[in-house]
Amino acid sequence: MKSTYLLLFLRQASSLSSTTTALSMSSSYPKISIESAGFNSVNGLYTSQNHNRIPRGFDSTCKAMNWDTQQMWNQLSDPSRHWFLSEQNDSYIYWNRGDGKWWIDGPSGAGIYIIKNNDELPPKYGWIALDREYEPLPTVSLLEKKDL
Repeated sequence: MKSTYLLLFLRQASSLSSTTTALSMSSSYPKISIESAGFNSVNGLYTSQNHNRIPRGFDSTCKAMNWDTQQMWNQLSDPSRHWFLSEQNDSYIYWNRGDGKWWIDGPSGAGIYIIKNNDELPPKYGWIALDREYEPLPTVSLLEKKDL
């Protein structure tokens, strides 16, 4: 399992595209809710985060691989997009500009679900589990202020 994640992470880094999509960011981003995921730790509410804050799990993974965390974050994340941190633990959602996919990563930084999608916010359906043990697949919902 760790080797699978390592291969995916390395593939992301090596497929980095030099182009980025500049999207406007709103200061009032909605919260995101993940439900029905087989990997229970990623279920819950997520809050928008500034690009300058690096997810703790991402940092842990980089340190374990002897990679420079800031350099990898700058390569893989998109500064024009927010990422989302779980309110329950260190799980997070971010858009990877290297592979054009949204990633839902568990608290440790390990990839759990992905989807090829270039939308400004993560899509509701269509996620792919990186391991069969992570099924069933999540449902991702955007919560407007009136829903909170």
